Amino acid sequence: MKLKTLLLGSAAALIAVSGARAADAVVAEPEPVDYVKVCDMYGAGFFYIPGTERCLKISGEIRVQYEYQDFDYDLAANDRTEGDGYWHARVNLDAREETDWGTLRTYIRLEGDGDNDDDARDNWGALDAYIELGGLSTGYRTSRHELTGLPGAMHDGRYFGGGRVMYFDYTYAANGLSVVGGISLDNGAIPTLTVSDESVDGYIRADYSGSMFNIGAVYSHDTSAEEGAWGVYGNVAPLDGLLIQAYFNSQEDSTQYGGAGGDTQAWGVGASYKVMDNVQIVGGFYNWDSELLEVDGYTLGVNWNVEPNLVVRVDYNHEEQDIVGGLDRDVTDYRIRIQSNF
Repeated sequence: MKLKTLLLGSAAALIAVSGARAADAVVAEPEPVDYVKVCDMYGAGFFYIPGTERCLKISGEIRVQYEYQDFDYDLAANDRTEGDGYWHARVNLDAREETDWGTLRTYIRLEGDGDNDDDARDNWGALDAYIELGGLSTGYRTSRHELTGLPGAMHDGRYFGGGRVMYFDYTYAANGLSVVGGISLDNGAIPTLTVSDESVDGYIRADYSGSMFNIGAVYSHDTSAEEGAWGVYGNVAPLDGLLIQAYFNSQEDSTQYGGAGGDTQAWGVGASYKVMDNVQIVGGFYNWDSELLEVDGYTLGVNWNVEPNLVVRVDYNHEEQDIVGGLDRDVTDYRIRIQSNF
């Protein structure tokens, strides 16, 4: 009996010691998860790319639009109507970080659009791709000569632009004033009566923003055409919810900045007003006058922000087009757009 008790006691002691040693053994724990951290240095939407000091913002939009057009010619036999649906998608990638030279920014804008034709699904690519370091900027983007049309309107009116170009420029900004000057490669993207050869063009643009207004001016010189184009623009918000905007543009002869033969001028004036926190009405008049075409038009619309990132727009636009050669016509557009942003 004593021998049996001794054996059982020894076995229990061995088990206890083994359990203690097992409890003392080091157990490998999983590595901590590197959660994405918010980067508020550059505004809302930026986050740190894990393992780096670089901040990234991903944004974009999707538009679905349906429209109906009525073409009323002087010669009634040419009258016609058209209707179709369109889609548009955009993704913006904006990466930034601080360096000894200033903020380093890499920006890519991807877009695709098409209509009800299945073949249009391949219409997708990079519309903007540029690098900024401090005030220096270079790459491929919308021309600095590009000017916006009427505020908040789906139909932006007729205005001057410069297409998308390769460029190199420098921006100075201080106390509400921004001045940018540089050069761009004329790619002939804007067709003109006299086709300009590819060339290196110069431009300068200045903007000033105050508490209730913004004004600006731009001048671009087309070296291949040996002519220039210029524009002035501004907006003012005299009342809460009300924005009034106007622009005037002029190009000489056959530059690439939005004309089609001969001197061309365009102007527009419009306004937008919030009737409710999420409902805005817009409207305006515009004119385009060249040796080949004169257009007088007006637009009316309503924008309804169903949710902060969902807007429904309804638009009516009418143009009277006087075309050289006797093809004068009135064009009436009815549009509805549903747009979601992220």
